[in-house]
Amino acid sequence: MKSTADKREREKRMVSEMIALYCRKKHHTKGGLCPECADLEAYARMRSDKCPFMETKTFCSNCKVHCYKPVMREKIREVMRFSGPRMLFSHPVMAVSHVIESKKREKTTGGIKVKIKKLLYVILGCIGLALGAVGAVLPLLPAFPFLLLAAFCFAKSSEKLHRWFTGTKLYKNNLESYVKGQGMTWKTKIRIMITVTVLMSIGFIMMHAVPVGRIVLACVWVFHILYFVFRVKTIKQTNGNR
Repeated sequence: MKSTADKREREKRMVSEMIALYCRKKHHTKGGLCPECADLEAYARMRSDKCPFMETKTFCSNCKVHCYKPVMREKIREVMRFSGPRMLFSHPVMAVSHVIESKKREKTTGGIKVKIKKLLYVILGCIGLALGAVGAVLPLLPAFPFLLLAAFCFAKSSEKLHRWFTGTKLYKNNLESYVKGQGMTWKTKIRIMITVTVLMSIGFIMMHAVPVGRIVLACVWVFHILYFVFRVKTIKQTNGNR
């Protein structure tokens, strides 16, 4: 039963990391857990040790039997809601492995194709989120298109991830006004147009032997300039907008 034992240890390690992350961010602890979180971790690890379904289930979130006490159940749910999305940044490998293993035995009506599609959306959304976060800091990389990609992918794959993402300052400062139809600042428009122009220029140069491809790229470039200048409403710069 080595595989079952390994799975049990992975689950305990995952829940410990999530509680530790929650404790650091919420209770502002350093170098250890507060008494409340320490009790929750000990309880969660004890429940994992005694779980009779470990061989067939993936993680506790997939289990239909609620073995936690009501109080502890609410506490661990709060930890999961807070730490789950943030694990993508603090422990990306562990988080992705968790998603993959959770999806292995999850029964969905769409079958294996739907599972793979959702998983790809999650991964693509995480990539978009990471690039968007970088773009929110670096002046030459636009955050908007990557965050828009993340919002689309999370909406397609996970209601929890999408709800969490739309509640972040990153989303509110860079994307919310556009999604609500309010528009974009000139600064954001210019950054997007410059980035697209640079990328399309590289493609234009590389397609020197394909004149039709160059014509298509030129048409797309003109269209995207006209779209952002005339179709996307321009709003005033605020402290939150980039």
